Amino acid sequence: MFKSLNRIRAAFAQASKRRRTTRELNELPPEIRKDIGWPQAPQDDEIRLPF
Repeated sequence: MFKSLNRIRAAFAQASKRRRTTRELNELPPEIRKDIGWPQAPQDDEIRLPF
């Protein structure tokens, strides 16, 4: 049981880290996003589950 809970917790932590990174990249100036190859518009229509 605890093994399953730890996996779920780790999945949520990873999803949170991914969202935070995406948010920070989207806040960069457009010139820098273009230089690193980050897409112009965030893809909000994609649904991601943490597991």
